[in-house]
Amino acid sequence: MRVGVTGIFASGKGTVCELFRELGAEVIDTDIIAREIMEPGQDGLKSVIEKFGPDFINPDGTLDRRGFANSVFGNKEKVRILNEITHPAIQKIVEERSSGKGIFMINTPLLFESGFDKIMQYKIVVTAGDDQVLDRGSKRDKILEDEIKERLKHQIPLNEKVKLADYIIDNSGTIEDTKRQVVDLWKILIQNRTQ
Repeated sequence: MRVGVTGIFASGKGTVCELFRELGAEVIDTDIIAREIMEPGQDGLKSVIEKFGPDFINPDGTLDRRGFANSVFGNKEKVRILNEITHPAIQKIVEERSSGKGIFMINTPLLFESGFDKIMQYKIVVTAGDDQVLDRGSKRDKILEDEIKERLKHQIPLNEKVKLADYIIDNSGTIEDTKRQVVDLWKILIQNRTQ
């Protein structure tokens, strides 16, 4: 069973997925896959160099991720081109890694934007307050609030994601509150899998 877990930037998708992992789920993180396909020698990075040029390639052949992100996320056309490179490659890897038995939590910020929702049995949206998201994101990733806001412009607004969700986990309270919701939802997923 594939379950897409999404939300806006720094809403707590990773925390929720980790709680599901503790209960027995397998977790696949599309951000990690996105980094893997941008490693030196990988087709994803080759395509980025082909489409965007070598300006954001470090001397050791790795991608200057922050510089590249700042260049791309301010331009809709560049975002579209990048998504055409990354989304099909990421989806293929997700499908390969989640083809076994069990419950697979697919942690993906762009569940609906990428079309990944079409390969999921269920979709979970993790919510949090705007101030919490900006605070968590800037502390976790050591980036400016303006950079976070720029990235959020390329995601479907949270209220639209909520409408597309099968389940919602409110991550604006304590970790205990979040864990309680995860445990309750896990029971439902287990029951649905056995039907």
